[in-house]
Formats: sequence, C-alpha cells, structure tokens
Amino acid sequence: MKKVALILLSVVLANFAFADGHGHGNEFPFKYFLHNDITTDDAQGTLAGTRAFVESGVFKDRGVAVGVYAYNAGGGLGASHMTMFAYPSADSLPGADLFQASEAHIAYQEAMQGAGNKTVHSTLYKSVKEYVPADAGGKYKVFLNMFLSVSDPATYASTWLKLMKDIGASDAYGIREVVAGDTEGVTHYLWIGFESMADLAKGMDEMYASKEAAAAMDTFAGIREIKRTAILTAGYESITETME
Repeated sequence: MKKVALILLSVVLANFAFADGHGHGNEFPFKYFLHNDITTDDAQGTLAGTRAFVESGVFKDRGVAVGVYAYNAGGGLGASHMTMFAYPSADSLPGADLFQASEAHIAYQEAMQGAGNKTVHSTLYKSVKEYVPADAGGKYKVFLNMFLSVSDPATYASTWLKLMKDIGASDAYGIREVVAGDTEGVTHYLWIGFESMADLAKGMDEMYASKEAAAAMDTFAGIREIKRTAILTAGYESITETME
C-alpha cells in the first residue's frame, strides 16, 4: 500500500509567470520559495494534512501557496518527497511564531509528525525569472530539476532563458537563486515542466540535439557546474488557485 500511495502521490507547478507561449509573459506572483526535502512513512497522510492546512484559509491574507511533490529520480540526501511553500514577497515569509501561529499551523505540524515526516534538507530560494502559459491550468505535472553552482549568474541566466525560448521544448520553466540553506555549493536551481515523463524524455532529447543547445553549452562550460539533477512529480499544489 505504501508503494501505491507513493505512486499516487506522484502528481510541480514550481514557480510560474503567466505567459503566452515560448517564454513571453508577465511577472510571476511568487518571489520566494522554501523547499523542504523530506522522508515520510505516510505519503497519503502528508498529502491530506497539507491539503487541510491550505483549506483552513490560513494563507489567504498573505497569498502563500503550498505544494507537495514526489521524487521520481534523484531525491536529494535520501529524500522521497519535497514540500514547497511559495511566497509573493519578503513580507509574506514566515514569522517568528511559525509553529504556534494558529490552530491550523499546530494541526499541520501534528499531521506531519503523525506521518513520520523528517526534513533532510531545506533551502530558501529567490526567483530570477519563471514562465508558464496563461492557459496551462494544471497540465504541467512532471519537472526536471537541476541544482547548479554558477560563477557568472547574469550570463548563465540570460543564456539559459534564451535557449529555452528558442528551442521551445517546454513553455513552463524557471530559474531561482539560493538565499540560504544549501550545503553542497549550489547557487542556483532551475526547473522545466512537462505533462508526462514521456514528454520530459522527448523534450530533453530535442533540446540537447539542437544547435542552440550546443552553442549554449560552450558558454555554460566555463561558468556552471551541475551538482545534481532530479525529477519531481506534483501530488498536490495550491498555486493555481492562489493565483486566481
């Protein structure tokens, strides 16, 4: 049953900006992201507890969104899942009374403890630039993630964003910079969204076979190191409803 639960939980809408396709869009409403990599004894309990936390309405005034994602490949430091909190501004980040902020916060902590959850890695990111088509809805469910050490952030970001726009492997993608919490020398995190694992494999083949990618790789060679990669699948997220 646990394996079935983990498979079922495998449904990121990581960080988005409304776009009209191929990298054209407005500013994304979320600026900061807290990624908590976890292990869990009860994936369905984690999913239900997170949904109840969001549906309590505790985040509405701050415009905060939450997502739960399963690692299909490459869970960092042994993590099986990732919980992401998306914040529209610095002012919306958690306060000093986080664990006792409300009855809903206390109930969430108890639900996560009851599910046997343990945090193995946690990082706060700030958005650099991110896109998703305006008509995307919840269709992007599978995400390629890369954790990078970048020595020239401006050059890397501009080159990678242009590559994504030019090749059109996906219209949903973004890049974030580390604020705090990394212990592996990672400075940046990028994600690319796909509708399925098959689309991810085909999209990445398409990208790496392109002449645009070959040119970009020459630029990347001297300024970035890939620390690790991962594939995440969304189980529950409130980003779309928060943005509406």
